[in-house]
Amino acid sequence: MSETTSRGRPRGLSERVRQEVHAAVRRLLVAEGYAALRLDDVAAAAGVHKSTLYRQWATKAQLVQDVLVTGELEHYPRVDEGSLAADIEALVRGLTRLFRDPTTVAFVQTRAAADDPGLRSGLHELARQDTDFVVLPFERAIARGELPPDADVGMLVELLVAPLLARVAVTGQPVDDEFGRRLTATFLALAMPATAARS
Repeated sequence: MSETTSRGRPRGLSERVRQEVHAAVRRLLVAEGYAALRLDDVAAAAGVHKSTLYRQWATKAQLVQDVLVTGELEHYPRVDEGSLAADIEALVRGLTRLFRDPTTVAFVQTRAAADDPGLRSGLHELARQDTDFVVLPFERAIARGELPPDADVGMLVELLVAPLLARVAVTGQPVDDEFGRRLTATFLALAMPATAARS
């Protein structure tokens, strides 16, 4: 019987060991990147025998996917400020903090550069599932009448997140507070022109 779930989460591994393994993976991704990551190095950095890893995660793709799932979900900003404009301001503040973190940068770069078919497949599925925290403010805005019922929520999400991804994975420009303010103002001017004109 397999000792992993369908998403690579280990069964029968103590929480302390799991956290140490995940912390080791984060450090190595930041320092070396996915391509150079080896399970043997993770085992040494976490202070566990490599057979422990191989029993729980058959491949490094499974292990990294597990770390990405738990690591990202724990830090996503969850906002509900009562209006779309306030939600976007709070969401962008949270996202700029998140995207300044070296671990997040390593995760994004891992996603962007992954050429391991097993990892790419898992990350594509994860990407479809882990954008709910960005989708919800737009769905609430539609329910409140701030956006039309036929608003393209998927495109709005992409327009909001893409500049952050571009800075981290493509241009290397800073994700600082000034960038966050510009992103918020530009996005709201496009998504809610009447509101932006009044502000």
